[in-house]
Amino acid sequence: MGLSAFAFARSIAAVGSRSMARSLALVLAVTLAGCATQPRQPAVPARETAEATFLDIPDARFSLTGNPSELTRIFVAAERRAQMSGMRGTEHMLAISGGGEDGAFGAGLLYGWTERGDRPQFRLVTGVSTGSLTAPFAFLGSRYDAQLQAVYTTVQRTDIVQILPVLTILRSDSVGDSGPLARLIATHVTDEMVAEIGQEYQKGRMLLIGTTNLDLGQPIAWNIGAIAVSNHPRKVQAIRDILLASASIPGAFPPVMMDVMVGGTRRQEMHVDGGATTQVFLYPGNIPLRQAPPAVRRVPRVAWIIRNGRTQPLPEDVKRGLLQIAARSISTMITSNAIGDIYRMYLITRRDGVDFNLAYISSRFTVPYEKPFDPPYMNALFEFGRSESRSGSPWLKRPPGYVP
Repeated sequence: MGLSAFAFARSIAAVGSRSMARSLALVLAVTLAGCATQPRQPAVPARETAEATFLDIPDARFSLTGNPSELTRIFVAAERRAQMSGMRGTEHMLAISGGGEDGAFGAGLLYGWTERGDRPQFRLVTGVSTGSLTAPFAFLGSRYDAQLQAVYTTVQRTDIVQILPVLTILRSDSVGDSGPLARLIATHVTDEMVAEIGQEYQKGRMLLIGTTNLDLGQPIAWNIGAIAVSNHPRKVQAIRDILLASASIPGAFPPVMMDVMVGGTRRQEMHVDGGATTQVFLYPGNIPLRQAPPAVRRVPRVAWIIRNGRTQPLPEDVKRGLLQIAARSISTMITSNAIGDIYRMYLITRRDGVDFNLAYISSRFTVPYEKPFDPPYMNALFEFGRSESRSGSPWLKRPPGYVP
């Protein structure tokens, strides 16, 4: 074959796609079905899922659909730590969605928010996929803005993924090697950053990163602060692995295998992009804050949700062909699922009396998308988000299309 795997994917599947990763995942799913599988440790038996522990760290992660009483306990404990550390007033929560290179929008929005001068300190920050790469910077505050800007305005495709040779793909579980992305994460997620996250966790603040446990088909929220304050010697690498897993689109990047212990036996969980189950999340919907203990219930809260994408696909002249139709359908489905996540969060915040605020890439951004992780496109989108934030115009009080 005269084309690289990347060029092959782009030429037959990426027409109109908003992300290289979606194109590569599609090519893998359609053209490489039935290829050899990779070896792995035994998965966790479904009946023993609740017993699996990660690095023997309490509260290291939880399922977003897990036991309500256990989830409430984790959030109540955070609120008590906040009270003991002297935190008072409104609790601001930030949720950052996936979106590939469109993550430049959220990065620019946060940067411009700092320049505007009224960016709050967030008590809770969540991130999925590209949002997971933004989330640690957003959690630690404006002093990390320069690093955040660099991640989304100076990187290129080769800084994210190395496309494998076609013959290697046939023996692999992905089209690309995520080594470049892993090295990029390690450059920024240092021992010092992890120590800072741990310090903020002890004050009652929480940083949650979403992945998908592919064995269970469930969304998992990793409690990064709880890992950061542990004494485990692998905690820094574990946090890097979690961020990598959250951004590992199935088929484009290999999954991240997480070692866990079940009853003294080593097992493995397969984790991939959190967007496989949820594009964005705020807090588990089965925690009704109005029924929580008074220490949690009485705190005024504001939710800020950054959707790194549009709320509907741009029109496209779709060619008749198997992969073109499938690629467009998957891209459309991802956008629709993101809107469903936003409506779910809106209903949850309405139920719990939380002030809802949403920002997304509006029709005011008109720079065309030409190729994946293209610096001119990402710089333009960063500056768009920055300008929107400085003007105070991006935040909407309800989901698109919703009429009270």
